[in-house]
Amino acid sequence: MELTSSSHTSLAGNLALIGFTFGEALVTIFAYLARDWLLLKWIISGYFALVLPYLYFVPESPYWLFSRKNYIQLEHCLNKIATRNGRTHDQWYPYYIQLIQDPDIAARQAKHAARTTKEKFLKHVPLLILCGLIGFVTMLLYIKISYGLSAMNDAVSPYWNTIIGAAVEGIGYLSVSILITTPLGRKYTLMIYLLFTSICVLIIPFTTKPLPIVTVVISQIGKLTISGAVSITWVYVPEMFPTSMRGLANGVFVFVGRCGAIIAPIIDAAVSEEKLKITFYVYACLTIILTGSIYFLAETRNRSFHTDEDEEKSENDDKPQADNDNENKNEIAMKCMRIPTIFRSNRIDTLQSAF
Repeated sequence: MELTSSSHTSLAGNLALIGFTFGEALVTIFAYLARDWLLLKWIISGYFALVLPYLYFVPESPYWLFSRKNYIQLEHCLNKIATRNGRTHDQWYPYYIQLIQDPDIAARQAKHAARTTKEKFLKHVPLLILCGLIGFVTMLLYIKISYGLSAMNDAVSPYWNTIIGAAVEGIGYLSVSILITTPLGRKYTLMIYLLFTSICVLIIPFTTKPLPIVTVVISQIGKLTISGAVSITWVYVPEMFPTSMRGLANGVFVFVGRCGAIIAPIIDAAVSEEKLKITFYVYACLTIILTGSIYFLAETRNRSFHTDEDEEKSENDDKPQADNDNENKNEIAMKCMRIPTIFRSNRIDTLQSAF
């Protein structure tokens, strides 16, 4: 997502997740044909190996290059973007020079570099904890609904259940990709989808035995909403952190999320059928608590990935007039020419940066 502008971030993230649904359906077909877990493992491994060479051609993130002051590689990267977008060298290079030689940015870079890794980490601990909780609860519910609820009865074939679930999941991703670009933004769309998920989880225990078909339908609706919620988190969480912390934040988010994915089936297997209903109520309560916590987070719609220097500026904004002047210069520059710049600071805006 760092290779796109703010106007394309949600599209890039959701396209990747929609691709996941095709993979989910493909694995189901492989499983039906193989009928053996070891053979299925080798088929999946071979399929995955075909994708690895593509990673060699993926360019480095300009945000990361800028934060590391790797200006030679950054210039090459931006030149490639400009060429791809049909821009001449003169249309972007003067603004690139202005960006890297800006004394205000240099001062903030120096101040940020003076901070120790420990200081940077401690500053973001509360947000990291909350993002970890988001990953844990969303993946816990995703696994519970995707592979637990729909398999609780034999009303529908597990193969068809998975394929239908993949289609429903894709609908969830598409609906979210539209909503997060509306005034609802990332935060409120995530809250709405989580609330609908908690409602589905609360209804399931009352329909499991008397109405198995209804249970499958509700579980698929729940999968749509939780898939949408997961999709939002993959866009929302990285946007909340500066470049230096984004990798760590994603690592914490994924690690804790996978813990939730591992715990979900273990709990289902360990808890007796009589007490299984309690897990639904606990999960619903966790979801409601998480929704309330998300309310206090910042909205990131229309804001591209911010750099460490942007964060320093937001903390020490003691020159409002100078910043207004810089913003005015940026507006004038954007009106004069549509520069295909990859990253956005408070001085260089982004319009289009697709490779």
